Amino acid sequence: MNRMNESLHWISSYEEIAAEYYDPLQHPTCANFSELSEAFLEPRIRQLSLSSKHILEVGCGRSIAARVLAEDKVCDAKLTLLDQSPRMLAHSRQWISPDTKLMVGDARATGLGSTNYHLIVSSLGDPYNVEPFWNEVHRILVPGGICLFTTPAREWAVRLRSKSDISKAEFLRADGATIFVRSEIPTIKKQKAIIERAGLAIKEIQSFTAAQLLKALSPRLLVTNDTLSSIILRGITVRK
Repeated sequence: MNRMNESLHWISSYEEIAAEYYDPLQHPTCANFSELSEAFLEPRIRQLSLSSKHILEVGCGRSIAARVLAEDKVCDAKLTLLDQSPRMLAHSRQWISPDTKLMVGDARATGLGSTNYHLIVSSLGDPYNVEPFWNEVHRILVPGGICLFTTPAREWAVRLRSKSDISKAEFLRADGATIFVRSEIPTIKKQKAIIERAGLAIKEIQSFTAAQLLKALSPRLLVTNDTLSSIILRGITVRK
């Protein structure tokens, strides 16, 4: 495709790619990262939801937590699904119920009550992986509460992006438009420092590689024989 014919957009949310974000043919990289993110999150949500009365999923898009709670028939938990993009949030519309609330809001400043949530879930949280988000996690978690967080790995990002574009993710939309969104992927050392400065404790870090994927590999993973075992995603368990 001739890139001169593409329209270029700078956006601050996922509004303009929401309609096709979950299309694995159009965006196979998203599908790959979602597969690994779910592999980390699902078993932990299943375990922690049994003792979590109030659960929040931020940047939820098509909610993982709502699906897991429905599959496990967890009836005691109150679930809030938050996304800054109304179109991304619409992917979770099927879960609206007296116990599940959908909310448009910023993960870095949710407007939710302090010390209210026992469990926070964030799948692929790189669009808001900055200090204000982690300060917000500390503010709204109850003492002893848990945040489950996944993010693409810096090791993968530096292979794909230039230095000037390291904090931007690029999407080629079906209509030819190139969309850039924020994507903060610090080194693991800096990631730990950001979390700990917020007054939170890291309890677990699990790394995932392309070799663990079951679905077809996206070309943008840049997988070769040398990089098949390189880390492309991390899951982090954090406690207040």
